[in-house]
Amino acid sequence: HHRERHTPAALSSRERLALHLFRDAEKILAYLTGFLTFILGFFNSIVFARWWRMRELCGNVIEAAQNSAMHIAIFVVRRPADDAAGEAALERTRHELVRLIGLAVALVLQACHRVRDLDWLAENELLERGSAEHAALEEIAGPGYNEVIGWAVDATYEAGARKMVAPEVLSSVLYSVRWALMYVSNHAEDLMMHLNQPIPLAYYNLLETMVCIYIAVAAAALVPSLLWAAVAVSPVVTLFFYGFFTLGTSMLMDPFVKDSG
Repeated sequence: HHRERHTPAALSSRERLALHLFRDAEKILAYLTGFLTFILGFFNSIVFARWWRMRELCGNVIEAAQNSAMHIAIFVVRRPADDAAGEAALERTRHELVRLIGLAVALVLQACHRVRDLDWLAENELLERGSAEHAALEEIAGPGYNEVIGWAVDATYEAGARKMVAPEVLSSVLYSVRWALMYVSNHAEDLMMHLNQPIPLAYYNLLETMVCIYIAVAAAALVPSLLWAAVAVSPVVTLFFYGFFTLGTSMLMDPFVKDSG
């Protein structure tokens, strides 16, 4: 009697209509699954590649800055005069050079996070309040790290001119420091390029529309094959497809928007 009740002939017109709708939804879901799996996988692979590349560039900025600071620590070691004043000048120069390198890196990371907090830089002793550097950075419209890198290169040349670097390695040291700081600038510019060129909005909107249609159809399309189990499976399908969409758009799109990134 149970089987007879659920055959098409034993169903009412409303029940037959509902059965046809469920079966049509199942066919639509089959078509959408292949399309959505392709476009969602393609989207996430692109976004993850961008995310990973930006993290690599961030590490490259820090690595190149550390190389510059290491050169300062190793080679800027000669006192300009054999007295206490010469020792103080050497210590002050070494400190200023490393501070400028740290200031450039901090400005790069602030630019990545879309902030410009000169007070934070002053509190962390990377910038002196009221100094010429502070005034210059307030007037600069851009991130400011390229200008700071220029100051660091100029200060390095000045240290070489004051004989704080051994003459036999002076040209090599100046070249190495300039090259490492150039890499800081280049990697930072690549970071800014990625951050300012997001995934096209039309592509994002198309994918969101398709995901929403898919999870709406899935609620009905799973009924003919799963019956009551569709109630439990439908949230899992929603979690999978909409979860990957949200992962790509909220976290992987920009690794610097949230701390979790």
